[in-house]
Amino acid sequence: MVLGVLTLLIVPAASGEEMAGPLWSIAVGGGVTSTAVTTDGGLIVAGTRDAGGVRVFDENSTEVWSYPTGCPVYQVSISGDGRFVAAASDKVRLFDRNGEIISNFDTGFFAYSTALSADGAYLAAGYDDSTVALYTAGGQELWTAELDDDAVSLSLSSDGSYLAAGSKDERLYFFDNRGVPLWSYETGKTVMGVSVSPEGEYVAAGSLDKVIYFLDQEGVLLWRYIAGERIFDVSVSAGGEYVAAAAGTGLLLLDREGNLVWRYDAGNTVQGVAMTPDGRRIALGVGSGAPAVHFLEGIRAPVSLDDPEADLQDAAASRAVADPYLMKAYIMADTGEVPTIAHDFDGVSIAGIVSKEADQKAPVMVRMTVGPEWVAAHGDQEGVVMVAALPDALDSVPFLVEMIPTSFIGYDPEGRLVFEGRSPYALTAYGIIAAPEEDERGTPGGGLVPLLTGDGMFRLPLPQTPQKSASEG
Repeated sequence: MVLGVLTLLIVPAASGEEMAGPLWSIAVGGGVTSTAVTTDGGLIVAGTRDAGGVRVFDENSTEVWSYPTGCPVYQVSISGDGRFVAAASDKVRLFDRNGEIISNFDTGFFAYSTALSADGAYLAAGYDDSTVALYTAGGQELWTAELDDDAVSLSLSSDGSYLAAGSKDERLYFFDNRGVPLWSYETGKTVMGVSVSPEGEYVAAGSLDKVIYFLDQEGVLLWRYIAGERIFDVSVSAGGEYVAAAAGTGLLLLDREGNLVWRYDAGNTVQGVAMTPDGRRIALGVGSGAPAVHFLEGIRAPVSLDDPEADLQDAAASRAVADPYLMKAYIMADTGEVPTIAHDFDGVSIAGIVSKEADQKAPVMVRMTVGPEWVAAHGDQEGVVMVAALPDALDSVPFLVEMIPTSFIGYDPEGRLVFEGRSPYALTAYGIIAAPEEDERGTPGGGLVPLLTGDGMFRLPLPQTPQKSASEG
């Protein structure tokens, strides 16, 4: 289905504020074609042209690892936690966090594009036979679709529910995770860059027709920005709040209404851009002249000088996101079915773990928070269920988790909903999903579901004494 609109908001290019220099920049041989960044900005990936290669840097510009492909790398992607890196070249290679190849996705055709879901569950690939395919990270092919021409850019929502593809046939395509084409949108030239917001609510696209397009989940064009320079890549933050674009020799940062916030001049053609979901960090790839990766500050988080607890609140939020008991990345392994899971940007965190007994093996009560928007979008309070990982299976892939009895108990000071679950296990890993339709809410839990989870979530040692809530003393 091709969607059109009768009225458009055309935002003309504006001068914009010039951005200061990058936090750092590092020379990269061969010309950077694509960049990717983890959720927290801790790892940056660059794909290079000519001899071709994948290079991974940390947030301080130290190279973590590199891999020579021997031919151009067209697009790179990284999971939100840095567990997986994908690179599209003569084939799609999937690496682990140490740069070791886990698997190859080789159809006999060159791979022009690839994308990983932030939760590390899915990998998409576009080949030069005009096909687009979606796989599980374990290598299972879920579906393949044929376009009218090659897909040169791909982007997945965080949980893999939606896939956007930019094609040489001058179209932007939008699929669900079953491979159903939901809509397409025609631009003036090849769509070089696409980006789906983490929640899948918005899609940004950049075209060689020198225009940035911003659409909603239904394919309705909300605005377009005439940049006057060819657009090679785009990246959109959570909630569609900001759109970053590699345009000509510089970076443009736009707000969700299509207004230019600031620009940054790299001096040479830029071909890759990636932004963290919160918009705070941006990785920019320079593809010619003086090839390099530039790491920039995006949007600064507002801090009120009248609120002395602001920094403490921000630190507490950071600790919650890094909680070793919070599951962020998993899929149902047997069928490929994807439960709708809540992520850190949905306000998910561990609010407390309470044990009524001193025995470290005793069952615990777990309280988790999640934002009201996510809850409202997934069946309200009755549509939320907590899951607990089986402690003995944390080191296996895939491993088992169990839905546990869940109840809504109120709101936290930030307005997030608080749920409590009775885990039959001691400390393990926990998550929140939208309850399956067949689940009987009167007796949630009890069903074992094989899930795949991310490496690195459970590396911190278990505390000697589980946390107690105020009511438990």
